[in-house]
Amino acid sequence: MIGAAVVAADARAAEVTVVATQVTLEFADSPRTTVGALEFRGGLRLSSTNAAFGGLSGLRVSADGARVLAISDRAGWVRAELRYDARGMLTGFAGVDMTPMLDADGRALVPPRSDAEALVLTAAAAYVAFERQPRVLRYDADANGPVAGARGRPEAVPAKIVRVPMNEGLETMTALADGRLLVISEGDFDGGAVRAWILARGARPAEALHYVPAAGFNPTDAATLANGDVLVLERRFTVFDRASRIVRLRAADIRDGARLVGEELARLLPPMQVDNFEGIDAITDPNGGTRIFLVSDDNFSAFQRTLLLQFWMP
Repeated sequence: MIGAAVVAADARAAEVTVVATQVTLEFADSPRTTVGALEFRGGLRLSSTNAAFGGLSGLRVSADGARVLAISDRAGWVRAELRYDARGMLTGFAGVDMTPMLDADGRALVPPRSDAEALVLTAAAAYVAFERQPRVLRYDADANGPVAGARGRPEAVPAKIVRVPMNEGLETMTALADGRLLVISEGDFDGGAVRAWILARGARPAEALHYVPAAGFNPTDAATLANGDVLVLERRFTVFDRASRIVRLRAADIRDGARLVGEELARLLPPMQVDNFEGIDAITDPNGGTRIFLVSDDNFSAFQRTLLLQFWMP
């Protein structure tokens, strides 16, 4: 099944079409529907002939699963409506619009300041983490995303974050149960683990900790579950080897000085639909369990794909 959606790249851009094509969990229409602890609930390949669309590196899905806010690593906001069939399988991506992120002066972010990689959305703010120039910007927002004309205001971060080497910076971010932000670097390794921080809230100081990915993998995003546990998405991506895994961190383990090692829930390997997965979100299913969404960053390359997958976890 193929659907189309319209995207406005900015106020001056021509409208473009995004095509959403349904995919199975494995290539060649395999009947497989499970991977690890997860059940596949539909997936889409998103494509467009417009060069402005792509590079999706983070996403947040509304509590009812009807809407998605994503970010592009060229510093764009992407909003869309999600469609499902009677069984709850993901079937469509519609009503799309795309607008540029602004800096504190109201200017569109451009390279090298535009490498947006992770997103947190709260009732009053959208937080975006950046990799090449490691920092976190706060945008005024409501439940649907940043308000019109919202400008990015820098959040206070430890000095060590600013000094993380280029292309190893902030790739992963989620809001913990107490509202503080957990941020994890992609490749700033220290003794077999990557550096991570829990950013300050009010007068509380930031906390430093470490995250241990699987060998050959790097963390790329995280999502917090209703009970406070955190899902972390990891990615292994080379020309000849592509894989992703989802691990679970217990809420009680996420604390100052911790060395975090997650419990693996699922590992996506060929011939499954695998690409450069960089975004994850999780919402409570009203019928029980948790719905998990993954999105891949195509790096604006003809040799990669933008995939949006939905899973269910009991």
